[in-house]
Amino acid sequence: MRNLFDLTGETAMITGAGKGLGRSFAGALAQAGADLFLIARNEESLIRAAGELQEQYGIACAWCAADISCQEDVRRAVSQCEARYGKIDILVNNAAAMRNNKPPQDTSPSEFEAVMGPNVTGTFMMCQEAGAVMRKRKKGRIVNISSMSAMIVNRGVHGGSYEVSKAAVSMLTKTLAVEWAGDGITVNAICPGYYGTQPNLDFFAADPAFRETVLDMIPMHRLGRPEELWGALLLLCSPAASYMQGVTIPVDGGYTLW
Repeated sequence: MRNLFDLTGETAMITGAGKGLGRSFAGALAQAGADLFLIARNEESLIRAAGELQEQYGIACAWCAADISCQEDVRRAVSQCEARYGKIDILVNNAAAMRNNKPPQDTSPSEFEAVMGPNVTGTFMMCQEAGAVMRKRKKGRIVNISSMSAMIVNRGVHGGSYEVSKAAVSMLTKTLAVEWAGDGITVNAICPGYYGTQPNLDFFAADPAFRETVLDMIPMHRLGRPEELWGALLLLCSPAASYMQGVTIPVDGGYTLW
């Protein structure tokens, strides 16, 4: 039974891995035995994260500073990962633009695209390039990090571009799952709710009253901890999910149940 979640010998590529949820995901996969390839825009954060992960878990950890919204960067990162490890078993698409908290009528097309570009096109390009490597071996696990905002319109905040982008990620997950099922690739998604990440903590610190409003909308009445996403992540990356295809798993403390 334990072998169902053992990732020893697997190579996992994680985007947005320098900090926040991406860094947490990298730690979870490392603990399960996977070797890592980290992608983020900030080189300093990648160097620090790679060093910490190698020292703590004794796994191999390479990295590439890249912007997932740039096709040249995406191709370079995937090429470096394949050259380093000879394969890509797992792709975790975590990198994304943050919410642009403006009403739609005040959002310019360029501001809308600044969210849609990384979240949708960037995720697509990462899937496309890594998927090409996976198809060579007829084996792969892709986990897209969507959001509960793909399922609802968040109350109390503006910026519908974020909801639209995450809904597109969830549908991209389904379409790729259908297209690539015959290639031995599973494509699934996780939809986190409100977590105690630094951007959220900063947002709530600036508006404590809204923080209480948000907590009242969560049946469990608290923010999630990053490690509470590990179970869903490891499931979708592991042999235990060999017959799961195109699913989106909400991990939101019950927020979307209302």
